[in-house]
Amino acid sequence: MQAIRLISRASGGVTYTRNTRNPLWQLASLLFIVLFVFAANLAMAANDRGLLLKAHKEDKTVYLLGSIHLADASFYPLRETIGQAYKESDALVVEADVIAMESDPELQRKVMLESLYPPGQQLKDNIPPKIYTQLQEWLRMRRIPEANFNRMRPAIAMITLSLIEMQARGLDPKAGIDRHFLDQAHKEGKTTLELESVLGQLAMLNSLENPELYLKQTLDQLSEMDTFVPRMTNAWKSGDQGDIYDLVIREGMEEHPEYEQLYELLFFKRNREMANKIDELSQRYDTLFVVVGAGHLVGDKSITNLLQGLGFSVKQI
Repeated sequence: MQAIRLISRASGGVTYTRNTRNPLWQLASLLFIVLFVFAANLAMAANDRGLLLKAHKEDKTVYLLGSIHLADASFYPLRETIGQAYKESDALVVEADVIAMESDPELQRKVMLESLYPPGQQLKDNIPPKIYTQLQEWLRMRRIPEANFNRMRPAIAMITLSLIEMQARGLDPKAGIDRHFLDQAHKEGKTTLELESVLGQLAMLNSLENPELYLKQTLDQLSEMDTFVPRMTNAWKSGDQGDIYDLVIREGMEEHPEYEQLYELLFFKRNREMANKIDELSQRYDTLFVVVGAGHLVGDKSITNLLQGLGFSVKQI
């Protein structure tokens, strides 16, 4: 289950649509891969607790919402406390504003360049033959043309096939909570701020050491997603930080200590950078509504604890 755990907490992703000639066209709109995965027939989110925190420092307030990156219509409306926190805020803060990027052709071009090998290079030439054969078998099972993956870099291929499996279970990135608030903020003209950037997230993914190993783990363990989904669902619905930490961080690191570098890159380093950015932004705005993957909000090295070290008092609401 380790590869799915890692993929479902990382940033980055690609949409595959059978009727779309270029399956990477929507890459930028999925640069937040799932942190938690949910079945399509869950109860409405208004009845769920979720993970919402409130941080105070002097006269400044920061709301922190653990994000659901893929969902469906059954998750709405969100509980009133979450909606009220958004309304009270002066600005929405996200990991990356994918909606703004969707109207920027130059940024889309750069995203494509970061996601694909240059002409003349192919994925099959950059990973071991056994792993590529395993990928071919999965492509045949899903009836996806091999050409769609030919030039993807390993980390992008890894995230893409995880996304496809999640979408096959009825999950939709366009129904994600972060996307929900981005849509709302853009329609209302609400200030929207970024903690990272689309290109920065891609560069991070492409910097993984031995990404072909994570691609293999993904292929080996995708069949376990059906059991992983309800565990993650229950953890989010209860809003239990301990359960979320166990699933997102602790269990994976104990099972595979060799992935310590990956956790450092995908979580802990980013947590430090995002916490400092939130602190900086809070000096410019009285109230912020921050939406990040929930794995960034739990544990000793979380954004939550780092903000406390920066002088914030934090409580779950």
